[in-house]
Order: sequence, then C-alpha cells, then structure tokens
Amino acid sequence: MVNRLKWKADKFGLPTEFAFYFNDLSLETKNNLVSYINKMNSGTPVLFFTKPTYEWTLVCTRQVICNDNTKLVTLNISDIKRILPTAFDITLIGQPIDITTVKKKSEWDTINIVDKQDESTIFYANKGDDLFALWNILLMAKQLYE
Repeated sequence: MVNRLKWKADKFGLPTEFAFYFNDLSLETKNNLVSYINKMNSGTPVLFFTKPTYEWTLVCTRQVICNDNTKLVTLNISDIKRILPTAFDITLIGQPIDITTVKKKSEWDTINIVDKQDESTIFYANKGDDLFALWNILLMAKQLYE
C-alpha cells in the first residue's frame, strides 16, 4: 500500500510546498504527527497535506487523519463511501447552479468524505493541485480496499 500511495503521489507531482512524503518531514514534525495517531489502527503514515492556516490531513495505509485546529478526525480508508467537493451545496445536486456564486476549482481546499454510515467529514489540503492530489490518492486507496 505504501508503494501504491507514493506512486499515485508521484503522478500528481508531490512533494509540493504544502504536501509531503511523511518520511521527508523534519523529525520534530514527524514526532508531533505520530503523537496524534494510533499506528496499530492507522497503519504506516505516508503522505502529509497541510495549508497555510495549519489544518492538515495525514494519509496512512489504513486510515486518513485530519486536524482542523479544533479537533482530530480519523477515518478508515475501507469505510470511505464517497468523496465530494465542498464548493457545492449537496442538497442542490441535480438543480441548476449559478456558476458565478461557485468558488473556482483552483481555489478549492477541502473535500467532503462520506463514510459507509453516511457521516460526512471535511478533509483539508492546500488549494488547487494539492487538493486534487489528495482526492485522487484517496479514491485509489478506497478502490484498493474494495
């Protein structure tokens, strides 16, 4: 799984200014992140996405972990049902959208992950390419668990 996650990350040009391979992080940052995870449940940490406002998402081999600066959320990759953009009001899906009120894709910095219990969680990455890398990496990981 580690190799598949890294392979997909390479396809999206990682690392970037705000997206990193876990092993390339400073020892201080790694130790800080490890304090948030239970390695038995999460598996091996592989990819770290952050934003200038310090929200972060850590992709591990079994879980994705997010800190929004107020709370920590963990989600088993095998429990991911759907990944949706947060730029649209999902209650309006199928209805006409006023494109002038929608944030440009290059400005998106969050995704909504719906689990198998239909609970939604927001996950973070830097806007634009980093977010779409996270999205596609999680889609691939989800498919590997199916």
